[in-house]
Amino acid sequence: MARGDLAAAEELGRAALRDDGSLAARLTLAQALAWQGRGRDADAVLSEVDESALDETDLMAWALPRAANQFWMLNQPERATAFLQSVRGSVTSAGAGATLDALLGTFTMNAGSPERAIQLSRDVLSSPTADQQAVGWAASAAALCNARMGNFVDVDALAERAIAAGHPGLLRFTSAFGQTTALVMSGELDRAHRLAQELVDASPPSHPSHAIGLLLVADVLIARGDAADAVPMLETAAAALAPTGYSWGPLAWMLLAQALGQLGRTADAGRVLAKAEARHGLKSMLFAPELSVARAWTAAARRDAPGAVNAAREAARAAERGGQSAVALRALVDAVRLGDLRAGDAIERVNVGCVVGRLALAYARALTAGDAGALQEAAAGFEAIGMRGVAVDALRQAQSCRGDG
Repeated sequence: MARGDLAAAEELGRAALRDDGSLAARLTLAQALAWQGRGRDADAVLSEVDESALDETDLMAWALPRAANQFWMLNQPERATAFLQSVRGSVTSAGAGATLDALLGTFTMNAGSPERAIQLSRDVLSSPTADQQAVGWAASAAALCNARMGNFVDVDALAERAIAAGHPGLLRFTSAFGQTTALVMSGELDRAHRLAQELVDASPPSHPSHAIGLLLVADVLIARGDAADAVPMLETAAAALAPTGYSWGPLAWMLLAQALGQLGRTADAGRVLAKAEARHGLKSMLFAPELSVARAWTAAARRDAPGAVNAAREAARAAERGGQSAVALRALVDAVRLGDLRAGDAIERVNVGCVVGRLALAYARALTAGDAGALQEAAAGFEAIGMRGVAVDALRQAQSCRGDG
């Protein structure tokens, strides 16, 4: 399984299940099926277990993957949450409770409530009875939530704690997304790119982790303004993640639509945006702002300037409503690039203390004032940190101001 040979893992799991019918064999088979995107088959394997016959250890071993399969692979987040809460009410040990709370926190994060997810994660991380699996889930979720909320100080420490817990798997990519987000907003795009690329290089090409790594690299490339390089990575990632049911799948389509829109590929952006919208739901609600950004760039590609600005504003509002200040800031940078003359007040309101935040406010104020010189200075600032796409747009706007003058 770790090598990414899911077909072989399925075959071995079926053989073991035929031989001894053990819970361990059933869990191995279910995981292999789920990672192949066969969530219904995995659920069928797990549903044959008699819950009442399990002791607490086996109950946990069975309930956690079943809930995860329901949430992501079956796209039934409400059912998964209710099931997990039911199990939570039946366990007696504090350690088991902490593990269930950690997974509930992960569900809560993906469902678009990062503040609540952080509260759950803090409780788990402060619990002396939390096992390493619980710590891994809680620290990974907290790293990503803090980054998206603009609280960058603790992100690396949380990511390191998740790694130290010894349950890397796909959790490493959750915490890494927090790290790359914090690095991008801090103006350290080279470090963000290196971190994401290291994860790609360490992942088997046939494993979902490889596709998620490509997504992280592509997200940094989009921030750089390298949409052309991001597109093939996102096409590969979106295709690989589509059958898995992970929340990363809709995000891949959202980012791909953004990149295609930035390249002016109108028809392709519209087609991919439709896929992103069709696949988005409660399990990917954390990424609702990215969907609106995709709409913004798709509108820009078809030369609908008012529609593009309105969609970028909606992305920022959606992020703000969810407490995702850093995500709101990034959406507002796009809004300014697209010509929003009112973004400055919103940037000041979200108040994310970082390099990109300071540059963005100066950029927005310069555009509102029609100050070509200040726009040129903003372009130089973004160029200096590697955000060349923003720099190019700021220079274009500076030239337009001079032409109008």
